[in-house]
Amino acid sequence: MDQSVMRFMQEFAQPRRGVTALPMLYGVVQLKRIPSDSRLPDFVNVVAVGTELARLRRMNQGWRESKAIDYTGALSLPPCAIGTHIASRLRVAPGDTLYLEPLAPSPGGLAETGSNCRLTTVFTTGSSEDDQVFLPLEELQRIMGMTGKISLVQLRLEGETGEIERAIHELSKALPGVDVRPIRQIVYSEGRVLGVIRWFLLSVTALILVIIVICLMATMMAIALERRKDIGVMKALGASDFQVMRLFLMEGAALGLAGGCAGFFLGSFWAYGLARHLFEVTLEVIWWALPLVCGLAALLALGASVSLVRLVQGIQPAVVLKGE
Repeated sequence: MDQSVMRFMQEFAQPRRGVTALPMLYGVVQLKRIPSDSRLPDFVNVVAVGTELARLRRMNQGWRESKAIDYTGALSLPPCAIGTHIASRLRVAPGDTLYLEPLAPSPGGLAETGSNCRLTTVFTTGSSEDDQVFLPLEELQRIMGMTGKISLVQLRLEGETGEIERAIHELSKALPGVDVRPIRQIVYSEGRVLGVIRWFLLSVTALILVIIVICLMATMMAIALERRKDIGVMKALGASDFQVMRLFLMEGAALGLAGGCAGFFLGSFWAYGLARHLFEVTLEVIWWALPLVCGLAALLALGASVSLVRLVQGIQPAVVLKGE
């Protein structure tokens, strides 16, 4: 298809948040390492993908990549990236030079003889992209002799299944000559997985809140029993049940507030470390959740402290001070 379709895609994505449009051109090339190595194959035939490398990373945030190098300069070779299987076969790493040559001439006979590129990163995807090479769209168009042409446009939409279906209908209506189809396996599987994870997290959160309330009630009850003599002395000096309970409520709220704030910071620190170690992504701290977490912890502690009303009312100064 003609690359001009990207103008419509940009207009389509502009009023919508979280929309990424990625043009892609596919071609088969011979890939060689520079310099060659007699212990390795002279070349491998691979699928070359011309696209925008920076947007490709944003589109596929689940891909892992080696430590990328920043290769810039007026006389620099075009950047490229390869899948981990190709990197293993050719034994190349970021910083090495690769040579690409079209496997077959283009129908118009406008293909170039080949081009060098500088490897900037190695992708690990767990799918067919591990056997592909990625380079800038304009570079592959020049090599293949297909200037201004693309094979497809990948469009990533964020939203529920119904929103995605409406977007597909709108694109099909606006682009009658273009085949618009969703990758249903990904769309529906992601929806099911997210739904299961959402309900699982909600159930676990509710269970944890119930356990927290039970633990708080037991803790506050133990504190009150340890202070039976103190409560008896306060009542003997004229303190009412409400005044005694107010002290326990204030103490419970303070403990809940401190525990909630400490849990927020420790949990954020551990989540950040796990995300970096397991998924190689960086999490952002949602600061507006801090007052919610601390406030909820304080409310739970207050609710647990209310259970002490009967215990405080049942304490008789005379009995407690006699040591019974």
